[in-house]
Amino acid sequence: MGGRKIFNKKGIVSEYLPWILIAVAVLVVLMIAIFVLKGKGISILDQFKNIFRGG
Repeated sequence: MGGRKIFNKKGIVSEYLPWILIAVAVLVVLMIAIFVLKGKGISILDQFKNIFRGG
């Protein structure tokens, strides 16, 4: 029944690869954003409030 799915590694990888790439990209963007904000001395919470307020 579902035994074939276990051995179908390529299918599993191709299913989850886009989500893994998105997660890694988001983490990288967050790390860069935090680093830049720390460098400028701006509070991260204030920056998020500005983003969600629309500017």
